[in-house]
Amino acid sequence: MVAGEFRKYSDDEIKHLQEVELMILKDVVKVLDKHDLKYYMYGGSLIGTIRHEGFIPWDDDIDIILFREDFDKSLDILKEELSDKYDLIQMNYIDDCFGSFAKISLKDTTFSRWYTDYVEYDLGINIDLFVLDNIPDSDFIGKLHHFAYVFFYQFVINSCIKMDMYTKFRTKMHHAAYHFLNIIPINKSFWKKVLTKVMTFFNNKKTNRVVDCFNLAGYMAYDRDDFEPALKAKFEDFEVRIPKNYDKLLTQIYGDYMEIPPVEKRYNAAPDVLDFGKY
Repeated sequence: MVAGEFRKYSDDEIKHLQEVELMILKDVVKVLDKHDLKYYMYGGSLIGTIRHEGFIPWDDDIDIILFREDFDKSLDILKEELSDKYDLIQMNYIDDCFGSFAKISLKDTTFSRWYTDYVEYDLGINIDLFVLDNIPDSDFIGKLHHFAYVFFYQFVINSCIKMDMYTKFRTKMHHAAYHFLNIIPINKSFWKKVLTKVMTFFNNKKTNRVVDCFNLAGYMAYDRDDFEPALKAKFEDFEVRIPKNYDKLLTQIYGDYMEIPPVEKRYNAAPDVLDFGKY
């Protein structure tokens, strides 16, 4: 999501989209529960769970998050068990994908974003799976780690997509970076491995805190103990897992999350093209 984007849907369109995304969530949760892989509602979807017992009325995506061990296990399992209906979109599974988190994308639908014209894979209506990695208790080291993630993430993006920028000069600079970063053997696969090593650098150490490296708000560490034992909560017409100390986490991220924001401060994924296909 690009911060500040907002798409005004018709009532029927947002209802239809949320129903399809709820179907995706149920299919994913069924597989995760089957294999005892722990997930938690996250971000705006966690706010929706607590404040609305379902979707935020204008929200057009679903976010869940897993600890790294369960995240890595889940990707292979979801890819295998849901392949007839869904695509797994994540940088280690698709050559020109730059996402360090994952999307479970519904086949034969369209949910186009700013980057979809520059990649070869199709993006359908989807839900996001984010990942929690270990981070030291020191905020100084944590911020250095986040800087390293952001730094090498730019290498991954620039090696994966060759796109036109908003000026001719920036376009030429980006195209030059794209070609330079794909010189064999230093190509996109190399940069993805580097980024993964950065993200997981502290995972062999016992730490009290974890971090979502992709957090658009910047560096933000969470206490590991705030997640388990998870609670159950109502999301639309079924139960989902939420972090034990959801109030602490949401307050840390959003402040007064129970206050409904004014229209000018609302945002969503805002796809350029939305097609439900047969759904």
